[in-house]
Amino acid sequence: MILFYYLSSILGLLAGNMFNYTAIILSQSISNSDTFSGWVFFFVCFPLLFLSFTAGRLLDKYSRKWLLAGAQISMACGSGFAALALHLEWISPGKPYLLLVSSVLSGIGLSFVMPGRFAILGDLLEHSKIGKHSVWLNTLVLFGYGLAPLVAGYFKEYFSFKYVFMSIGSAYVLSVFFLILIPVQMRERSKTSSGPGISELVEYLKNSTLVSQFLLLMGAVVLLVGPVQVLLPKYAKEVLGLGEGERGALLSALGIGLVIGGGATFLLHGLRKKGHILFGTALFSCFLFSLIPFLAESLVLTAVCFFVFGFMTGVIITLIPAGIQQNTENHIRGRILSLYSLVFLLVPAFSGILSGFFSDRIGIPSTFVWSGFLEMGVLIYLSWRMDQVRSHY
Repeated sequence: MILFYYLSSILGLLAGNMFNYTAIILSQSISNSDTFSGWVFFFVCFPLLFLSFTAGRLLDKYSRKWLLAGAQISMACGSGFAALALHLEWISPGKPYLLLVSSVLSGIGLSFVMPGRFAILGDLLEHSKIGKHSVWLNTLVLFGYGLAPLVAGYFKEYFSFKYVFMSIGSAYVLSVFFLILIPVQMRERSKTSSGPGISELVEYLKNSTLVSQFLLLMGAVVLLVGPVQVLLPKYAKEVLGLGEGERGALLSALGIGLVIGGGATFLLHGLRKKGHILFGTALFSCFLFSLIPFLAESLVLTAVCFFVFGFMTGVIITLIPAGIQQNTENHIRGRILSLYSLVFLLVPAFSGILSGFFSDRIGIPSTFVWSGFLEMGVLIYLSWRMDQVRSHY
């Protein structure tokens, strides 16, 4: 049962990351503005502003399996619309804006998929096993993120954007097929009203300082994901001079680091003082990110830097959701994880727009340097303030 779920997850997560990557490189080929690429990524995350709390409440009240299936169909429609619009030339050089429609359709599904993928573990597994399987699932998230540029780059090397989007939609449909094969038992759920349950969520977070600090820390550590999503593909093509397949392979060095870093957290699972590990790796990863422009003369050193940066980031963004899962009760798990997804996706969406804005003015290399050092300042402040993460994790 859990094997089918993981198979469904990797297909869905790979397709989602392929969509984000392909939409961004498409936007860069039909528009000269890095800011527009930032908006393409932002519109994927934009629906979370309106749907996150509703999604969390529905995931706590109704079948997580069927909500997840419906959400992935919405994302498949986003890819299908992009393919159709490219075929009819509604999206083309000088006419980029309908790409935002595909982003929104994908984002509607994403509002349910990100929290739903983790929340459904509360129905599939005993509570004592959730922490370990959350690490496994988060490793699959990272695997999909890392593999997506390589797979999308390979497809784009031989096929047009239209067919890449069609393959992404097919992966979503296949993911839904494996999901509906899984028998899921609804366990303890909320009996309260059908509203979004925000007051209950706020009260829960007031009483769980550790979970609140985890969410705040996640918001800080994913600030650099915006520049990574929006600017790295263009950096690899224009600064490093790589082709489609080559830049996909280079960005996959970051992805391989993410996967290995996520897997390495199994070795840290039984350790105390994981909070210190979180802050230490986060600060080092920011420093590495700011170094990327200084290594542009050496493709090997750039790939090594991407790999190590990915490894550190993989450790961080696997430990945090595992900690949230271990310290959250099942009756409110959907809402907590919806809030986690909101933070995980919306913060990079805003930082992606900002990075595109500054890149249009000061260039990609300078944007990388300033982004890395500004994040270091934020993390130094939080490491001083977050006593619960340091002391109890």
